Amino acid sequence: MKIFFLLLLTPFFLTAQTAAERKKISDSSNKELNATLKIAVALSERQQADSIAIYKQQHKFVESEKKSIKRIENGLPIFYTTFNQGSSKTIGTDKMYPGASMGLNVTGAGMTAGVWDGGKVRATHNEFSGGKVTLGDAAATLSNHATHVTGTIIAAGLSPLRRGIAYGGEAKTYDWDSDYSEMLTFGSLGYLVSNHSYGYVASSLPVYKFGAYDASSIEIDNVSIANPFYQIVIAAGNDRNDFDVNQVANKGGYDLVSGFGSSKNGITVAAVEQVDNYLGSSSVVMSDFSNFGPTDDGRIKPDISAKGVAVNSTISSSNYAYDIYQGTSMAAPAIAGMILMLQKHYNILNPSTFMRASTIRGLICHTAKEAGYEPGPDYEFGWGLADAEAAANIISNKNFLTILEENTLNNNQVFAKQITLEVGQKLSATICWTDPTGITNGSSVDNRTPRLKNNLDLKVLKDGEIFYPWKLEVEDPSAPATQFADNDVDNIEKVEIDNASPGVYTIQVTHKGTLTGGSQVFSLIANGSTGINLNTSNYNFDNSVFVYPNPASSTLNYTIKDAIAIKSIKITDVSGKSVNNINVDLDQKYIDVSSLASGIYFATFISEQASVTKKFVKQ
Repeated sequence: MKIFFLLLLTPFFLTAQTAAERKKISDSSNKELNATLKIAVALSERQQADSIAIYKQQHKFVESEKKSIKRIENGLPIFYTTFNQGSSKTIGTDKMYPGASMGLNVTGAGMTAGVWDGGKVRATHNEFSGGKVTLGDAAATLSNHATHVTGTIIAAGLSPLRRGIAYGGEAKTYDWDSDYSEMLTFGSLGYLVSNHSYGYVASSLPVYKFGAYDASSIEIDNVSIANPFYQIVIAAGNDRNDFDVNQVANKGGYDLVSGFGSSKNGITVAAVEQVDNYLGSSSVVMSDFSNFGPTDDGRIKPDISAKGVAVNSTISSSNYAYDIYQGTSMAAPAIAGMILMLQKHYNILNPSTFMRASTIRGLICHTAKEAGYEPGPDYEFGWGLADAEAAANIISNKNFLTILEENTLNNNQVFAKQITLEVGQKLSATICWTDPTGITNGSSVDNRTPRLKNNLDLKVLKDGEIFYPWKLEVEDPSAPATQFADNDVDNIEKVEIDNASPGVYTIQVTHKGTLTGGSQVFSLIANGSTGINLNTSNYNFDNSVFVYPNPASSTLNYTIKDAIAIKSIKITDVSGKSVNNINVDLDQKYIDVSSLASGIYFATFISEQASVTKKFVKQ
């Protein structure tokens, strides 16, 4: 039986990622592991070249990006094939552009994405002028698909309807012939993201390959472990409407993700229709072709959704050619472009620093908009529709109203972080980690043994109550997600409390068994719908301070319930600007607001230990 691999078709801070920044990331790569893997890859490629040559002598076929032999696995030939303006609007990256609502002025300028695909990108295309595309290998045959994918990420937008997600960025492109070894090198050089819009041809797969953690999955995880800042983005595949594939009917459209898409540390992307105005989960419409999970061990795949229907982008037939394609091939590069945008935003606010892959992956899943019929993740949309605006806001408010941090959990350690909600609101907390490479499923069908090596557990605690993360049921893939117990299969875990009451909460991370390597780096993301307070002492202070009358016309009085000494009071307007011509009498406990214009203001009461802010209205 033949196995195919398929292309999945159906004004400031404009500085580049500097050599010093890339070297800093490169220094974090595991040089010894990269070198060991490259030696093993070189040996394997020599052996495979001999096996492939023999196969080609015995089986005549024409090589193309629709059917290109990659390797011989367990006696079976494995082939690659490709999976084929609204994309940025659908996932919210347009709000990060110059002149947009967030005021961030991010275009991806100075950032570089890797693109592996079925052929050569037309680097001379008008949308890539100015050296935006660098050809990374000797690929000879121009590819419409590869050029379309690359345009979705970085097309300059000379034709505005075809502007790429990170239109100020660049790309380094390769064909897929030596993707594994090339990716090891790419990651070790300090680059942050690459796109892979290709995968197995489902009609040629033996049943055990669907959902399996196999050699291709291991390649992705090996590269990820060796290069912890490098995020690999993968198209989920387009086989759900192909009823010649027995698996489609046998599993009702589920259990179709395979190969790269079944890795633990890649982001696997589903394709949805364009979303012009998100009003709720029903606004997100699944395509009729995008592959559903789960993996055999029940992990949540795909991870995230983006537009993959009717995507207009560059093609290779001329320097001015465009076409409309659809497929998870078009959804994946939208996420790759989004990662360039978010990494650039993070770098602007945190100079010379970028997020680990576990942080960017966790952030994208944490901030996804709800999609599907039930709350929480599912095996169709993953965590939901990507939302760059929400992700960028987490970055912007880091260490102020949100948590975005990278920690290390040691063997037998309990990590705990306290936060405060001053008002009732929705509370969300997510952990994500780059899990060590697991063991293949072999040829057993639907092997349910977890592939997780380091089993971390996230819980949120308050007043003796335990809030658990989302989890899905592999034996009933269409069933709603639940929050009643630990999740022992995923390396992304999220706790959501829809109506969290005011008070102090503890975010707790523990682990089961013994951690491979003795420790595990993990990323923690948390936020509330109106903001969380990272200083728990402020909660008691907040309950001790009262202002009245509110609204106030001339005098705003305040009382302090407990014996807390106020050192000073600061008044600011809604823009954050201090108001200096205000008389504050600390002895008489009043604030003269008669000179203020009508509007909303904030009074910040400052003591030796903490501070608290009260909103008031001046009539």
